[in-house]
Amino acid sequence: MTSVPDAAPPLGELRGGWARGALRLVAIPLLTAACWVAWLAAGVGRGGAQRREAMVRTWAQAMTRILNINIERLGDPPERPFLLVTNHLGYLDVMVLMTLVDAVFIAKREVRGWPMFGPLARIVGTIFIDRESTRDTLRVAAAMSGALAAGRGVVLFAEGTSGDGSRVLPLRPALLDGAARSGWPVYVASLSYRTGPGDPPAAEVLCWWGDMTFLPHLVGVCRLRRSHARVAFGERPVLAADRRILAGRLHEALTRSFVPSGHAN
Repeated sequence: MTSVPDAAPPLGELRGGWARGALRLVAIPLLTAACWVAWLAAGVGRGGAQRREAMVRTWAQAMTRILNINIERLGDPPERPFLLVTNHLGYLDVMVLMTLVDAVFIAKREVRGWPMFGPLARIVGTIFIDRESTRDTLRVAAAMSGALAAGRGVVLFAEGTSGDGSRVLPLRPALLDGAARSGWPVYVASLSYRTGPGDPPAAEVLCWWGDMTFLPHLVGVCRLRRSHARVAFGERPVLAADRRILAGRLHEALTRSFVPSGHAN
């Protein structure tokens, strides 16, 4: 059977996409700069963790409005202190989750140097990790324990990398060792994305994975008319005394609530 290529979008729509993208690419740094000025004026550096988290949540909510990302929440976020394990689809995950939970995130060390996102990550006390270093894993595990002991929430992308949204990848058990040994209850939240009619599939423009580079991907996100993010919180915590068993149970819990990221209709 001969396939018929999709009809090309109208020229006006193409121009609209570029215009929309350009406006958002201007609005994003302006919003971030305005937030920086407001935070400095309010003495954010002298404020407590909860105050900083509230300020960054305001930024994240404004960002999702600029990008026209509709966030669907299923279930309730856990009460602090908590360890929340989620699947990972890219940098948008942090922005989406920041609108729903106040927490410290575990992120790869490269995020420190990202424009805009790096400074924001440092403000909320993000714990950066070199995933190739066993010694650094021990340091991060200790930092996670300290954050939980201080009554904070911790978000861990336990897959260790981002995916295309088609499935939940296997979870790495290394950073779950403290939870297993100490008997911490671990919660889950599954993430997925959908694009709107006429836009490219979510795996191509919303999920950030493989060899995709940051700026071209962000441009693609900005050109979308609208996007949909789904966050499903698990009803009950997961417990296990062995980190590998805990990783397996968490993977099962994530898979039960997970919906693959959708393609454009």
